[in-house]
Order: sequence, then C-alpha cells, then structure tokens
Amino acid sequence: MAVVLNSLKGHSISENTSILAIEYNWDCLLGEIDNLLSQVGFSYFSYSVTMCRHMGADFDLDRMIHTTNAREIAGSLPAAVVTEYFENIAVQDPAIEMLSHQKSPLVVNSSSVSSCSVEDSFWEKQGIRSRVYLPVESRNSDYWFHYFGLYHELGDEEFRNLFSEIENWLVPALNRYHRLLQTVCEKDQNPFLQHEILSPTCLSILKMTSQGMPVKSIADKLKLTEEGITYHITRAKRIFGARNKTHLIAILYDVGLM
Repeated sequence: MAVVLNSLKGHSISENTSILAIEYNWDCLLGEIDNLLSQVGFSYFSYSVTMCRHMGADFDLDRMIHTTNAREIAGSLPAAVVTEYFENIAVQDPAIEMLSHQKSPLVVNSSSVSSCSVEDSFWEKQGIRSRVYLPVESRNSDYWFHYFGLYHELGDEEFRNLFSEIENWLVPALNRYHRLLQTVCEKDQNPFLQHEILSPTCLSILKMTSQGMPVKSIADKLKLTEEGITYHITRAKRIFGARNKTHLIAILYDVGLM
C-alpha cells in the first residue's frame, strides 16, 4: 500500500495544470476518478449534483435529494443500487441529514453515526462497510449542492486508519476533479438537461425571453400560440420557484441553463 500511496500522491490531477484542458470530457474524468479510487480499495464512488435554492438553516437536503428533477448522480455505483437507496433507504439514513451541514469529509460506518439496521443491512449487501461523503464547493453555491460518495469494504478502525493516510492528498485531488467536471462538463451534469425536465422548445422560449422578445414575437417565430408560450414560461417559473420572468432568467443563468 505504501508504494501505491507514494505513486498516487504525485497524481497529475492534483497539480496546478490548466483546468481548461480540452482533452477532458465527462466519461474520461469519471473513468480517471474510478481508477484513482480503486487503487486505494474503494469499491464504488458517486458524484452527486443536487439543486437546492435554499442553503440556509431551512435547507432540506433530504427533500431535495428525493426530487428526481433536482438530482443527478454519476459514477461507478450501480444504477440499481442508486435507485433502491434513494427510493427506500436514504430517508432513514442519518448521514443525509448531516451532509447538508458538512464542510469536511463525513466518514460513516457502524460506530460513527446512529445508523438504523435497514441502512446497515442495505450497504452490507453491497459489500460496503464504510462510506465517505465529501461536499465540494459549487461555482453557483446558492443553487447547487455537490458531493462525492466513496464506498469501501473495510470497516471501522481499519478504514479510519486508511483514510487518515490518504485524506490529505485525496480530498484536494477530488476537489480538482470537481472543478474540471464543472468547467468542461457543465451540461453533462445538469439534471434539468439530463432528465429533459425543460424541453428544447421550452429552453428556446426561455432564451428568447431572456433576450427581451415579447410573447407574441416568440409565438410567431416558433409557430405556437401565445397561450402555449405562456404555459412554458409559467411551468418553468413553478419548477424553479421564480417570482417573475426577471427572477426566472436570473436563476437560469445561475444554474447553467442560459
């Protein structure tokens, strides 16, 4: 393990290379992260993007994380595991509530939080005895909550000893990957585009609205009724909780849709 750690500490992604490197793409970055983590024994990882317009004291990550159109999860954690966890387990997992207030890595195993037997049993079935949740800062911190989930087969003290060895270089490396993912793959990680919550027609309407075009002009250009244009704008305002069109356009820019 010492040889592996010495090799990984010099991993190029943690150096001060240009983050605008055009050779990077979504799949390339996720593959590099998986390779990096597997070398220190992590079975799986996840990279989560959650829209949260209220990051203050009343922010409810548990509620937001169960809202399909506000969440996107990528990584090596199998899709079936992700689905089952967020549909049936996450609401009972105390780590989720803790995560919304977390600034540093949150290590979770049977001795670290008051976890319920359902949650323990679920992860043990996947061969996972320890997890680390690492919140990472968003460029649009008022609207997005990002975090890495790291999943390991070691338990309790064994895992804590391992993590204490790797934390000082692993956390900066993952933050670096997060910055790259945000810089060169913003559309690939945006759940509103991934799940097509806003249709191409709706996005076209919103773009023309942002340019100051009136409803009638947009309707004429797209050969739609004015009522149809208004419907799309009203629906978008409801999805984003916008007070009016001006507020809606501001949000769309902040969340990377404009």
